[in-house]
Amino acid sequence: MAEPARPVPASAPPAGAPPGPPPAAGGKPPAMPTVQEFGLWSGFEGREELLGRGLVQLLKTVIADAPYQHHLNDAALKAHLSAIQFAKNLGLLPQLVAHDVKTLSPVNKRVGQLVARTGNPEYGLVGLFERTDCWYQLVLEWKVEPGRRTWRSPFHTVLAMGSRIGQFDLTEQEIHEEWTVPRIMGYAADIGIKVKVSPWHESGWLSCELSA
Repeated sequence: MAEPARPVPASAPPAGAPPGPPPAAGGKPPAMPTVQEFGLWSGFEGREELLGRGLVQLLKTVIADAPYQHHLNDAALKAHLSAIQFAKNLGLLPQLVAHDVKTLSPVNKRVGQLVARTGNPEYGLVGLFERTDCWYQLVLEWKVEPGRRTWRSPFHTVLAMGSRIGQFDLTEQEIHEEWTVPRIMGYAADIGIKVKVSPWHESGWLSCELSA
């Protein structure tokens, strides 16, 4: 009878490769290496449940495509539009803008301290736009350039659907001129920077840039 072949020893791993799993012991499968052993970090360690809930919300929202394709900013948009419409109906839109600016004043003045300390007004734009969840949870499309931020007005679809059934009688231009622009100017004043906001464009693409 031929002698059974002997197992061929595994070759040594290349230099710098992560160690393999430890050998099986007591009939148990080998332990899997941890992400720390491989040097892999997601940034969500300890927050896996939070990430899971967020992904569930994303999937439930994106699958809702009737009567229109919903997005994660829908709730924020509807809250904004409801408040703006209410203020417009009562002739209180300027007071609502002033209240909003006052509410954000502690945050904006803290950003202003950084601008004053560094002498760099770009920090002010960062604080106004891409660094704050009040912005990126509302606006889904934007572009960052030195001294300038460009974005697409997020209200079009939800405003059109709500106007069709009588919820709103607002226009995007009205929102831009009477809500968005005065709020940005008020925020910028508290930060201590001077900015210029573009007029309304039918494309919906708008901009804010530092000015002298």
